Amino acid sequence: MKIAFIYIAEPYQCYHAATVASALFSVPGNQVVEYYSFPETPLHLKRIRRCLNAPDIPLKAFPKSWKVRALKHTRRLDQERALVLKENIEELNKYDAVVATEYSAGILKKMGLTKPKLVLLMHGAAGRYVKDQHLVREFDLVLLSGAKDEAFFESRGLLQNNSGRIIGYPKFDVFAAMRHDNTIHFENGHPFALYNPHCQRSVTSASKWMMPLIQGFRAQINKPDGYNLVVAPHIKMFHKSFGIRERVLKRQQGPGILVDTGSPAMLDMTYTSQAALYIGDVSSQIYEFLAIPRPCVFLNPRKIPWKNDPHFIYWTLGDVVENIQDLMPTIANAAKRHALYRPAQEKFFQEAFGTTLLGASQRGADAIMQYLTSF
Repeated sequence: MKIAFIYIAEPYQCYHAATVASALFSVPGNQVVEYYSFPETPLHLKRIRRCLNAPDIPLKAFPKSWKVRALKHTRRLDQERALVLKENIEELNKYDAVVATEYSAGILKKMGLTKPKLVLLMHGAAGRYVKDQHLVREFDLVLLSGAKDEAFFESRGLLQNNSGRIIGYPKFDVFAAMRHDNTIHFENGHPFALYNPHCQRSVTSASKWMMPLIQGFRAQINKPDGYNLVVAPHIKMFHKSFGIRERVLKRQQGPGILVDTGSPAMLDMTYTSQAALYIGDVSSQIYEFLAIPRPCVFLNPRKIPWKNDPHFIYWTLGDVVENIQDLMPTIANAAKRHALYRPAQEKFFQEAFGTTLLGASQRGADAIMQYLTSF
């Protein structure tokens, strides 16, 4: 079988798909090629395979016209991504299957993808509203993390012709291989809280509360029960600011405050696995954090009416702050209140991923092969 993996967005995609690609590459007779758009992607793929002791897979950069390069220069990344796909339809039509981790790849069929089967390798949280989610119905095979995702997509009529297969979360396999790569340590020896705001303007807490949060942590770092702070926003937050947002945020770094705007640690579960406390809004990294149940605090400065909204189900797993004066007191009390939320966290995680955390990469490869050989 000839199988193409396409990394059409930032390198975070590597941590969800590379291990599945490696499992397929090891099957005799398979030809697997990885295509990428962002220049940093090959470095992440090599790092993953070094930790897995797995061979490199043939890599190809997507050819880009002057129109695509112009869109990238002006930071119109969604338009750039669509045009990259459109310009490479002829190349992708050489394969038996095209595997993607983005809903947006569902547009490939309308662009002229006819020969390959289109496979979606789910990442993140299906329960959060995403504008391209309707494109799931365009995929021939959808690899899901767990029963929660399957139920969510089925309830919206997005799984066509029994296209869903539950495999687990391949990123956990990556983490298991590289978990000792990077240990976070602060000089004062205190644990750290992770602040992980999303990039979506309508729901992010960053624009209103990021700076007050950093100031609040700076004031309590040296207390006996104080937390250090890692600020690691969604990586897409920085792609339209021409470097300005990164530079402004980096100035906040200091004793007890670590600011990350693009290192591999943002993507490989380094922070979510080691933090003592999670602070966020709608990022799906909360799923990764809850692999080990720990205190969570969710920020709602926009006072979104979230209760009984299924898109905000994980805000039931910790205290939700809606007034700035409650921000630091809620964080200070999070550990004491965790017992109230731990049972719900454990139930939530099990429903999302099941009980077998490792082996999703091989299960994903097996599902793809079973599907392709059934014709």
